[in-house]
Amino acid sequence: MKGFFYPSKVAIFASMKEGKTGYEIVKNMVEGGFQGDIFPISPGANEDIFGLKVYPEHQGLIFDLAIVAIPAQYIPPLLEDFGAKGVKRIVIISAGFSEVGNIAAEEQIKDIAQKYQMRIIGPNCAGIMNTKCNLFTSIEVRALPGHTAFVTQSGALGGAVLMMAEELNFGFSKFVSFGNRCDVDEMDLLAYFETDPETKVIALYMEGLTKGREFLAQAGKTAQKKPIVAIKAGRSRAGMRATSSHTGSLAGEDKIYDAAFHQAGILRVEGVEEMFDLCRALNYYTEIAGNRIGVITNSGGPAVLTVDKLEELGLMVVEPSEVLKDDLKSILPPHVSLGNPFDLLAYGGAESFYEVGKRIASEYDALITIFVPTSFMDSTVIATALGKLKSETKIPIFANFMAGRLVKGAVRELENYGIPNYETGERCARVIQKIYQYSKRLKDE
Repeated sequence: MKGFFYPSKVAIFASMKEGKTGYEIVKNMVEGGFQGDIFPISPGANEDIFGLKVYPEHQGLIFDLAIVAIPAQYIPPLLEDFGAKGVKRIVIISAGFSEVGNIAAEEQIKDIAQKYQMRIIGPNCAGIMNTKCNLFTSIEVRALPGHTAFVTQSGALGGAVLMMAEELNFGFSKFVSFGNRCDVDEMDLLAYFETDPETKVIALYMEGLTKGREFLAQAGKTAQKKPIVAIKAGRSRAGMRATSSHTGSLAGEDKIYDAAFHQAGILRVEGVEEMFDLCRALNYYTEIAGNRIGVITNSGGPAVLTVDKLEELGLMVVEPSEVLKDDLKSILPPHVSLGNPFDLLAYGGAESFYEVGKRIASEYDALITIFVPTSFMDSTVIATALGKLKSETKIPIFANFMAGRLVKGAVRELENYGIPNYETGERCARVIQKIYQYSKRLKDE
């Protein structure tokens, strides 16, 4: 699988007219800074693009990765040519196969792949990316660098996720849209990313499985080393019908997926927003030792909503010990709450957040810090104090700085310290519950 992500010579077989698939892929490759050789190949083309010669045919060219976006009927003879040349890795972006009922054509390309021991990603996909080496063989917006590998059955959803990630300044190590998975499938990709040094977290969007037992066996093995965050579409009857018509996949009963994912240690999320939330946190923390959660706040309302959600999710918002309460009395004004949540009131500043956090860290497994800015308080200073707290206590800290432009600088500061910030405390709670679930699973193995 490594050859897909670290090629030295890439050939793109597609129309090179402006606005067409081939043109956009070459543009992504050149503007993305790929350092290897790029061969645009398009019969009848007579103009260079982006400073590269466009070749009318591939005879005489040597390449180790082929990206194919030509009409489906022309692909089998092209694959035969690849086989004769010894090209082993092909990404087929073209549609027109099993997703539209053309099963015979897909079986034909599978047979050719097996004949020549090729590996194929696709067909009906949006391509692949590797931000480590600036490989952007895709029609989608270029991913920012990061440590999450994103594997998606839907190319369009993959593109939307990449655009959302850009807005969130969230990066990826690898991106793979695998489409109809005629050859390379989820198991191949999970096995590869399990040992990929650039990947800390694996995110997966899927609509159905064809090899359920094999997938769960591989996922269970991978999840022991790296967390897998999965969106499984097709929860409802209508969703299952839509899934079947979209990729030709059999969606299956949702409760079965729930149980199977739980057994394999896969962290299932409901949608893209929750996927981003969880992946961001897992890039910083893959373990929370227990379920005792402390909440520090300067605003009562958001804290109440947060502890409601924590308890709803089965996490414990326990009161501090009497010894800890006595310790807190020595640093806090008499009218400040000594319970959990620890409400510092509107004038609770950086020193209070730091001192309270430092003292309660020994009795809790993770902290949620909620800060609503006031006219006389710099939220960035609070963020710096939390960074100091994290470095000294090593306890997982999650932040809910509310909100928007008033805390934009503070959120950047939190990121510098590896503290994920969420728009609500309830979202912090959901993330903590998932990571604790993953930690508990690893301990029980």
